[in-house]
Amino acid sequence: MFVSTLANAQPAVLILDGSEAGISLQTHAYYLRDPQRILTITDIQDHDADFQPANERRDLNFSYTRDHVWLRVDIASAAKEPHSWVLEMRYASLDRVSFFNISSDGIQQQHGGDTLPYRQRSFPHRNPVFSIALEPGEERSLYILTHSEGSLSLDNQLWHTAAFNEHNQMTYALLAIYFGMLLALASYNLMLFAVLGERSFALYVCFVVSFGIGMLAINGLGAQYLWPNLGETGNRILPFFLSLSATVGVLFAQSFLDTARRAEGLNRVLSIWAWIAMSATLLTLVVDGQRALQLMSVIGLVTTLVLFVTGIICVARRIPGSLIFVFAWLMLLAGAMLLALRNFSLIPSTFLTVNAMQIGSAIEMLLLSLGLAARFNELKRLKESAQRQALRSQKQVLMSLLQQEKILEQRVTERTEALAQANARLEMLAMQDPLTGLANRTALTQHLQQAMLRTERRNELLALVLIDLDSFKAINDQLGHDIGDQVLKQVAVRLKGCARETDLAARLGGDEFVLISEGILDQEDALRLGERLLDALSLPIALDDGSISVGASIGISLTNGIQPDIEALMRHADQAMYLRKRGGRNGVRLYSPEAVSPFSADNLRDR
Repeated sequence: MFVSTLANAQPAVLILDGSEAGISLQTHAYYLRDPQRILTITDIQDHDADFQPANERRDLNFSYTRDHVWLRVDIASAAKEPHSWVLEMRYASLDRVSFFNISSDGIQQQHGGDTLPYRQRSFPHRNPVFSIALEPGEERSLYILTHSEGSLSLDNQLWHTAAFNEHNQMTYALLAIYFGMLLALASYNLMLFAVLGERSFALYVCFVVSFGIGMLAINGLGAQYLWPNLGETGNRILPFFLSLSATVGVLFAQSFLDTARRAEGLNRVLSIWAWIAMSATLLTLVVDGQRALQLMSVIGLVTTLVLFVTGIICVARRIPGSLIFVFAWLMLLAGAMLLALRNFSLIPSTFLTVNAMQIGSAIEMLLLSLGLAARFNELKRLKESAQRQALRSQKQVLMSLLQQEKILEQRVTERTEALAQANARLEMLAMQDPLTGLANRTALTQHLQQAMLRTERRNELLALVLIDLDSFKAINDQLGHDIGDQVLKQVAVRLKGCARETDLAARLGGDEFVLISEGILDQEDALRLGERLLDALSLPIALDDGSISVGASIGISLTNGIQPDIEALMRHADQAMYLRKRGGRNGVRLYSPEAVSPFSADNLRDR
């Protein structure tokens, strides 16, 4: 009955005696819409009869409109001493608000609004705020001109200055707690992402940051502290970042609920809506400000509904973490719906509807953070369970292997000896020429390396004797390869017979043989060794139907184990052998660097 009486009463002059803390001006105000946006303060005083009582309206929310809206309030002081008052427009997102204080002294103007650079505001505050000083018995007419591309919510309060300061401190404290909570949640989950590398934590941080910037814009703190001089450009921050938070929220839901693996159809729907939300986010940068804000409200509301339904479906499918996800988005859904309905002037502006998004988002983000922790713990539990199962399987496999090992152990033992014997035979065959039984190239290389070290250590000489049979090709061609093989075998026997126990006889291939002899005294000793070999090889070789004699060209090179090295040692012996062949074959030649002719008689002994 009291509210009904106020609604039907005509506004009267507001009498202030100085004892009031805060008064809502709706029951005392008049309003006038200016669709052409042409009226000035001089014009408006001539249109007082056109003003309508504001108490005929449910509230002073004019929704999304391009009209200029004027408010008029008549006040008078019944106090016995001067008092100062503060008129606060309680919606920070109003673009421009001009305040005209008319008294007998003339017109005093003050200006505010979030598109006005902060330093140009008449009162330093996040909301449009204006100061009024009243002398005892003084009357004033207050005119307020407002326009905004966003929701034109003209909820206002006339405060005694002391009460306003107290209220202001409490409001900033609550806002500090809210944004401090967002910062703490973002920082904590950012550290978790850095440690765990889980994509859900990164998306959660992006969601909190983008939503937090949007809330800084809607509360006026961004225009006060972060972008105080952006002016009209700052109007894009609110729709862009709140729309962006809707997009990131969809991506977070996909990752948090693991829809790609657990609900493929639902995941495709979310992906499509994510693209739509991202397109709308980019669109807020190019359409006019009012359309951008309306688009933001629609995208935010629909996204919250989509994610709430998504959570319900996931709960029905028993997807881990879905229940807490539903409760979280239910809180944000309630806040978003209240804010959107208030912006469209479908419900009145109250403390709850104005701050619904902040309250709902604070609860929602806290629940989502707890959900991430619960999801992480669940994943950890599943991982530990899988590890325990894997450990049990490993133990079973190990027992089976131990049983198999007992069965195979005896077989392994039996085969080890056979394998060792086979390896010894293979090793011997790998180091042996299959035709003659002499050492092959591999064995020659290994022996020569060790012999060089011994020669260097003992300060002795080592002789490499290279033997090439003369006219062996003719034997193969005329008598056949079988006869040639018999000749090679006999040559091998005779080399072994001439070699000492420390010497190594080897076949390089074809009709080329090598003898490595350590402990050589000098060049004469090496030549005598070559002559002994030549004598043995020159003896007739008995065959099945006769005998045959072969000659040999022998080249000898010497080393002290250091110079020349193995490669040069082989090359020198080869050069000496070919010089011997050019000089008449069937002879011995010692390598000499001074030799300039293949027919030099130095170090050459013909037989």
